[in-house]
Amino acid sequence: MKTYQVITQASTYPVSLTEAKSHLKVDTTADDTYITSIIKAATQLSEEYTNRFFIDTVIEQTCSDFEQLQTLFKSKVSAVTHVKYYDSNNSLQTLDTAVYDEQLDYEPSQIQLADGKSFPSITKRNDAVVAKYTVGYGSAASDVPEIIKQAILLTIANFYQNRNSVVIGRIATKLPMNVKWLLDTYKVQIVA
Repeated sequence: MKTYQVITQASTYPVSLTEAKSHLKVDTTADDTYITSIIKAATQLSEEYTNRFFIDTVIEQTCSDFEQLQTLFKSKVSAVTHVKYYDSNNSLQTLDTAVYDEQLDYEPSQIQLADGKSFPSITKRNDAVVAKYTVGYGSAASDVPEIIKQAILLTIANFYQNRNSVVIGRIATKLPMNVKWLLDTYKVQIVA
């Protein structure tokens, strides 16, 4: 079993309220709350589609063995804080960094056994191995690639213009094709 949870969420979004309002050509504050909510929704939808977090986010991945840890969830991994494991006595231990190599330039990023090393024995449990790491392009919106920001803006416009659940001739709950086309260049494929 392999899961992850967000430990520290991003403190900002790739697109600001000012940028979204400029893109929408809105010059009043009447819809600020609504536009802010669709910024969040468009960002979350884009992150899910690309299998990434755009702004630095700390996550913790749990696995039942070291083999499942080889592929890290989400991308772009910028730093691994630690790898911990429950030893054969069911005590939580920190894995020595000399035992593994971080392959952070790959997408998805990986943690691999270092040459000449072996992983320690672990207890049988779903969360026997725990890795904590940071994913994202950086801590600021300016760190996010412009193509991703443009895709989010297009999604915001789609949601803003199509507020009803049923719109004749359009599906507003899915990413528009032009947005998918932009995001496909940043989509990380996970092969199980």
